[in-house]
Amino acid sequence: MFDDTRLYPANDPALTAIAPYSTMAHWRCEGRGPAFFKVGPRVMYAGADLNRWLSERRVEPNATAAG
Repeated sequence: MFDDTRLYPANDPALTAIAPYSTMAHWRCEGRGPAFFKVGPRVMYAGADLNRWLSERRVEPNATAAG
């Protein structure tokens, strides 16, 4: 979903696929959400970290529970 080689600034519109800016800021304050870099006043997310974080939240529906 995200380019593994790219750094995404916290206000990048692509990040809204995960959550709104305000939610991600709240998660950072709580120590939750994807890993990030703090570079001076800027917050950056590595694409590889975003993809890993999303993969960890993947839910595979149980086919036997549906039937």
